Amino acid sequence: MTYHRISQVVVVCASVLITLGLYDQSLKVWRTKSAKDFTTSIVVAILVNEVAWLNYGFSIGEWPVIVVSLLNIPAALVAAVGYFRFRA
Repeated sequence: MTYHRISQVVVVCASVLITLGLYDQSLKVWRTKSAKDFTTSIVVAILVNEVAWLNYGFSIGEWPVIVVSLLNIPAALVAAVGYFRFRA
């Protein structure tokens, strides 16, 4: 297995963990109706980060980066909407 292939596998595994954590945190905001652990800067950073990774994935043509970004953007949007709805 080449270094490039090993890197792809590591990125996919790490990204799956991040995706699960992001969805878990986003759903927690909606279940508890509380976004007290979020800040505006982290919500904006998450959204910008995911769009930037999606752009990067398309620019280098790497499917793992594209797929993970496409999976994370909805979770980031759910987190953002939950944050702005339930922050108080």
